[in-house]
Amino acid sequence: MDNLKKTLWLTGGLSAGGAACAYMIQSQANKTVQCASYLDPITIDIVAFLIGFFLSGEALAEIFRQKDLPPRRQFLRCIRVAIGVSIITIHVMQFLHK
Repeated sequence: MDNLKKTLWLTGGLSAGGAACAYMIQSQANKTVQCASYLDPITIDIVAFLIGFFLSGEALAEIFRQKDLPPRRQFLRCIRVAIGVSIITIHVMQFLHK
C-alpha cells in the first residue's frame, strides 16, 4: 500500500473516531444541560460549519499535494481533518436541533 492510501486510511479513521466522540459528547450534554448551546444564533453554526470545512479541505489539499510523505509525517494534517470533521458534526447536530 502506498503512502497516500495509508495516510487517507489514517485520516478516515481519525475523522470517524473524532466525529463519533463529538456525537457522543454532544448527545450526553443534551441530556444534562437544558439547551444552553442551542441558544446561540444560527449564524454561529453556519460560521463554525464553514470553518470546519476550511480546516478539513485545507489539510486534505496538503495531504494530496505531498502525497509521497509517509503517514507519520502527515499526522498533524490528519488531525486537522479530524478536528474539522468534529466541528462539522457538532454544529450539524445543533443546527438540526434548532
